[in-house]
Amino acid sequence: MPLNDTGKNVALDGLDEGITAGVGFIGVFQSSADPGTGSTYTGTEATGGSPAYARKAVTWGAAASGQKSNSGALTFDVPAGSYFAFGLFNAVSGNAAGNFMGYLPFGGATKGYGTVDSAGVTADLIQSAAHGLTTDDRVMVYNVFAESLPAGLTEGTLYYVLASGLTTDAFKLSTTSGGSAAPITAVGELFFQKFVIETFGAQGQITAAPGALVLDATAM
Repeated sequence: MPLNDTGKNVALDGLDEGITAGVGFIGVFQSSADPGTGSTYTGTEATGGSPAYARKAVTWGAAASGQKSNSGALTFDVPAGSYFAFGLFNAVSGNAAGNFMGYLPFGGATKGYGTVDSAGVTADLIQSAAHGLTTDDRVMVYNVFAESLPAGLTEGTLYYVLASGLTTDAFKLSTTSGGSAAPITAVGELFFQKFVIETFGAQGQITAAPGALVLDATAM
């Protein structure tokens, strides 16, 4: 369903905090599990701490060029732990069906499409022009609509980028740093997005600067 920028902007403005059931609150997810894309999240949201963690109300700017971003800074108090994504919610608390609307990875501006052809199956190699990834970057892969994810790769798994096979236009993934490449057994296409994990040994704060949270419809 290709949309032009006008259509994308209208769709994104339908998520505005002023719209009933729009994205009015932002939360923070721990890196222990993928939040998923169901009507409720399956990951682990931050909790506790002193000052205590809480979701924050967000104000969005008007969509432009197929993107929509926050207009003010948000600061979250979090207890010791590792965190990797902002959650999108239409309620200040809870995980009832429909409250959760998706998530934005820390460092998620590095993203793109990749393909695995027959040679890639043999080499466990993903082709992606100017992907921007470096050794030990963390990424998740997602299915591309109407296409098959390369068999052997799993949505929701946090992979490491390997030094082996890494070029400007290609990369391999592993479930461990410097480990064996994830064995790819069939051709396919994917979308990838980088995750940056923030780890705190004690109480800390996570801040989203103005413009750091981007709802992106440019792939539609």
